[in-house]
Amino acid sequence: MNRTETRVLVKRVAQCRDPQAALSLYEHSIAAGHKRIALLRYMDARDLSVPMTQRHHAYACAVANALSDREMEAVARQALKRSRDRQAPPGNANGP
Repeated sequence: MNRTETRVLVKRVAQCRDPQAALSLYEHSIAAGHKRIALLRYMDARDLSVPMTQRHHAYACAVANALSDREMEAVARQALKRSRDRQAPPGNANGP
C-alpha cells in the first residue's frame, strides 16, 4: 500500500467512519510489522465495530503486552481522541 492509498483510507476512517477502510489499514500494519500504529488502528477498527479474527486480536494483544504502561496509556489516550474526533459534528473536530 502506498502513501496515497494510506491517506485515502485514513481520511475514510476519520471522516466517513468506514469500517472496511479501518480493517484495511490494520491489516496493512500487521503485514508491515507495525507496533504502535497497528494498535491504534486496531482500536479504530474496534471503535467502528469491525468484525475481526483471532489473528487480529492476538496481534494487538502481543503489541500491547510489549509496551510499557506509559506507552499503553499514551496509545489509549490517542485512540480515545481519534474516536471522539470521528464522532464530533463536522466543523467541530475537537468535540465538546
